[in-house]
Amino acid sequence: MNRFNRLLTTTSLGMIFVAQGALADVTPSDVWQDWRDYMQGVGYGLTATEDLSGDRLTVSDLRFDLSSDPDQGAVTVSFDTLGFVQNNDGTVSVVMPDAMPIIVDVVPNDDDSEAVRMALTVNQNGHDMIISGTPAAMTSTYSAGLLGLTLDAMTIDGETLDAANAMMKIMMTDVKNTTRTTIGAMRDYSQNGTVAAVTYDMQFKDPNEPAIATIAGTSSNLMLRADGALPLGLAQATDMATMLQAGMDVSGTLSGGNSTMTVTIEDPNSGNTSAAVTTEASTLTAETSTDGLSYAGTRQGTTVSMQPAEFPFLLSFAMENAAFNLSGPAMKSDTPQDFALGLNIGDFTMSDMIWGMINPQGNLPRDPASIALDLSGKLTLLADFLDAKAAERITETGDMPAQVESVSLNSLIVDALGAKLTGNGSAVFDNTDADNGGMANPAGAVDLKLVGGNVLLESLVESGLLPAQTAMGARMMMGMFAVPGPEDDTLTSKLEFTRSGSILANGQRIK
Repeated sequence: MNRFNRLLTTTSLGMIFVAQGALADVTPSDVWQDWRDYMQGVGYGLTATEDLSGDRLTVSDLRFDLSSDPDQGAVTVSFDTLGFVQNNDGTVSVVMPDAMPIIVDVVPNDDDSEAVRMALTVNQNGHDMIISGTPAAMTSTYSAGLLGLTLDAMTIDGETLDAANAMMKIMMTDVKNTTRTTIGAMRDYSQNGTVAAVTYDMQFKDPNEPAIATIAGTSSNLMLRADGALPLGLAQATDMATMLQAGMDVSGTLSGGNSTMTVTIEDPNSGNTSAAVTTEASTLTAETSTDGLSYAGTRQGTTVSMQPAEFPFLLSFAMENAAFNLSGPAMKSDTPQDFALGLNIGDFTMSDMIWGMINPQGNLPRDPASIALDLSGKLTLLADFLDAKAAERITETGDMPAQVESVSLNSLIVDALGAKLTGNGSAVFDNTDADNGGMANPAGAVDLKLVGGNVLLESLVESGLLPAQTAMGARMMMGMFAVPGPEDDTLTSKLEFTRSGSILANGQRIK
């Protein structure tokens, strides 16, 4: 429609199109009302002073009450001034100052906790934010050459900490973000954001202690992808259980390129400690819905170096790749639901300095080590652990929030020091005794295979890391639970669990 507006502005027909376009586009009041509806719809309190003058809406003295439970105290965030300006093309510009002060107050509800106030400043340079669309379907586009956050002052129980005791600076460059929101039975949204680079520098010190902690780092090529659906005005954002029952379904992925982080603790009493971490790439994915919770992450090219206090040399190790995944049910159910756990550490190596300290004889293989675990199964969730009150009851009573129905060890691999352990198997659980305060009884089997175990024991004894008597005991245990395989220095074992509570190793009862 805006294309027709430009073509026909000199005609009466064009004036009609302009009028119709203005009615269909978004206004400053529409944008501000949508923001208000969102914050209040998820249970947050909001107060502000509004001043509409012509095509500009000014919102000042903006205050968010983020408290989710009055018994836990109050958390409020206060902003200075925002402006919403109507543009000729039917869009709205959100006007923010280059330096926007923010006050965060945390007031506990008990005498044992401390009240905290933080004075922050959001710094922006070359920023622009445009809202387009209609009141029911808005698109927000934000960009900034520089976007930063600084901690100006922190007060704890009336005592103000200066920059030497509390300092934080975060700076992002070339920031871009687009969020599309559609209002219907739910608030549907999709978000795409990128940041070319992030730098951060933080320093904290307890005024009553001599130690100073400093954290600094960088990250590049950050990308955020998120989408989902949020309920309208049915729950508080921190009440996850109610949000899920109302239909919340969200997912997102955060990825990044090269990153670095250094941590330094200067302590005149105990000595200085430092650590540094670098990573070539990483991802983090999260999904939340009534179907369950799911988290997964990856890292590539990670190196870690540490200099402990009063230690003679630097300790360092590296991982070529690392990954994890964790998923499980989110809502209480009478029927079993799926869960999964995965862990992978690939090509783990240590520096020669560490090897020289552990094994100066050099008889242990120093090949990269790997660990992989793939576990899945079914469990019955007995309580809504995401509900704050239910979680409190679980803590007080000590009751188990879930019972395992079945487990499958899809894969286990431990490859290190010249030996390799692999395994797989499955078991189902009879929870009859568990319901009466006893233990669940498994029924199933696990197959294990160890290659190079005897050679590893001999190397550990030769290096002095393992006493000969301990190695002899380990060989006796392996003789009880395992049988020789067809290849040299190979042991296999089949562990079986029966419903009667018996355990068999390669057909021989051991319990």
